[in-house]
Amino acid sequence: MSDFQICAATSTGDEAWSRLRAALWPDCSIERLNLERELYRRSPGAVALAVDENDHAFGFAEVSIRREHVTGSRDDVVPYLEGWYVDEAWRGKQVGRALIDFVSDWARSAGYREIASDAELENVLSQHVHKRLGFREVDRTVSFIKDLDA
Repeated sequence: MSDFQICAATSTGDEAWSRLRAALWPDCSIERLNLERELYRRSPGAVALAVDENDHAFGFAEVSIRREHVTGSRDDVVPYLEGWYVDEAWRGKQVGRALIDFVSDWARSAGYREIASDAELENVLSQHVHKRLGFREVDRTVSFIKDLDA
């Protein structure tokens, strides 16, 4: 018996979803986080929330639909796990797995054959959890930016 459920995000969960996004990306401005949240709401992707028996959200997964090349993908259009977070108190209780199962089921029912994701090179825990949940590593990269106005 679980003491949480996974559901598709609705506008009634915007405040909780915003709080969770800010916890995952603490260096991002609230304005940008909210703008991105609105873009997700209007996109063909999916957002799942983990909620307890009191409807308090404590985890989320955001999936966009990428129409550009995704390294390692066999398809041109791929659901992409953009954000995935569970409050610390709920970690280790299968919540992350349940969120991935929910968005995987959503992607499968929408006719997709795979779902892609990434993790920072130094985030070894995320890499381990991705692999444990059935993702396979397809690439490692270091990205660069050159400022042209300097």
